Amino acid sequence: MAPANGATGIQIEAVSSATPVSVSDVAGVDSEGSTSTLYCAVRDNTFGCQSGTPGDGLVVSILYDDSNFSGSRVVIFNPAYQVGCTGGTGDNEGGANLGAAANLISSVRTYNSCDVKLFDGNNATGTATAWLDEAADLGAMNDRANSFKIS
Repeated sequence: MAPANGATGIQIEAVSSATPVSVSDVAGVDSEGSTSTLYCAVRDNTFGCQSGTPGDGLVVSILYDDSNFSGSRVVIFNPAYQVGCTGGTGDNEGGANLGAAANLISSVRTYNSCDVKLFDGNNATGTATAWLDEAADLGAMNDRANSFKIS
């Protein structure tokens, strides 16, 4: 189907890479639209931001406070990862309450074969999104997320 109003159609393709994404890889990405960056280290089978140094391990997701992957962001990383998340969504690869970023998230991206699920309650409770790889606009969940889980 052709786009309306004479707009040019675009083709969207999945991008995969054999090179894991680290915190240092995203340090300069989207920096023009980003006003601040918070970091949260997650670890398998735990809940809450854990001890970890940004730069260790791999990025699993970035949550943005504006749509289209802009604005302030929360960089979620697992300091123990060298390869990335396991396939599927049945495992627990960490999660946390959003604290200062609660009710601000409007778009998300995931990295290294990970998925993120957002919840409108603390402690991964309440209404939730589906497992997301990327969402430029969270629709009904826009500015409602209070916690997340990674799989």
